[in-house]
Formats: sequence, structure tokens, C-alpha cells
Amino acid sequence: MKLPTYSARDYADAFKALLPPGAVWDWQAGGMGESMLLCTAQELERLEAEFQTVVDTAIAQHRPKTASWNISEYRRVASEALAGIAEPMPRRTAAIGSSIGVRLWSHAAPTLTFPVDLVQVDDFVRPARVGSRIGAGLWGTRSRYVLRVRYYRSVVDPAVLWQALAAFQQAHVFLWFEDITGVGGSYAPN
Repeated sequence: MKLPTYSARDYADAFKALLPPGAVWDWQAGGMGESMLLCTAQELERLEAEFQTVVDTAIAQHRPKTASWNISEYRRVASEALAGIAEPMPRRTAAIGSSIGVRLWSHAAPTLTFPVDLVQVDDFVRPARVGSRIGAGLWGTRSRYVLRVRYYRSVVDPAVLWQALAAFQQAHVFLWFEDITGVGGSYAPN
């Protein structure tokens, strides 16, 4: 995107055109009023020299990497961030007095483990489209898509997930983190 460039004289003339009509604003060339306008215009010209670089950088950072996002890519990134982290299940041997809800194992299979999904990435809120239901969560001013990232707080450090997904995240996607067990709560990073 190519931005037009303006000289200090262009800015000074634009400032002068914004002043109310009247003889009080008719300054002679080289006078105090003219030099005040010109000094302000020179500062804007100096700032404008960096605008093109700033705009180009912003466009490059927020340009989607693909034409459309796919939730499977977000799931892949989350899984790769947690590679090597495993939750052995069950956690302890069944015993007299064990309470309901405690993960237990039997004496018959002490080495048995079960795979546990440590993270789930769901598309939670999306734009209205044909077939959308009344009352479905729809996008708003904050973002166009909300992805709910559910994780086990006792095993997974959410900062690792956040760093991996934030580096991959597109500008129109908002990440909502939620502990599956409910103990860690929910949060949305700034």
C-alpha cells in the first residue's frame, strides 16, 4: 500500500485553510504566525517519513497466512506445544475408603494407562451463516471467531499453550482459555 507524501509547505497550507476567515490570520511570509505553522508542518513531515514503514509492517503482521483459517491447524499447533507431556491414567491404586471421582486403578492392571486429551480446541463463536440457529453465539466487535482452548490445569501450563497459539493466531481470532476441571477458571489473555 503506497501512501502519498506531503511537504511541510503542503501541511502549512492545509493548516492555514482550517483557520477561520479574517484578516487576523493573514500573516506575512517569514512572520511569526507563518513560522509557527511551518514548524508544526515540519514535525508532521518528519513523522510522515516513518508512516510507510509502520503501515507496511502492520499489514504484514496482520495478513492471514492462508485464505481461510482451519480449526485443525489450531489443534495441530496446540498438540505440538504439548508434545511429550502425558497424563498417566489412572493415578492411584483402588483402596478402601476411596471417594467417588478419584481416578483409580485395579490390582489386575497396575501398569495400564489410558490416553487423555490434555487440550481441546473448539470453535465457539462464529459469523452468522445459512443454517445458523437462533441464539447461537455470533461474532461481535472484539473478534470474528472465538476459539475455546480447554486444558487440564493440573498437567498443562496454559502459558505454553498461549505462546504457541498466539504466534499462530490470526487477527480475527480471539482465544478463550478454560480449565476442563473448572478449578483453574477461565481467562482470555490481553
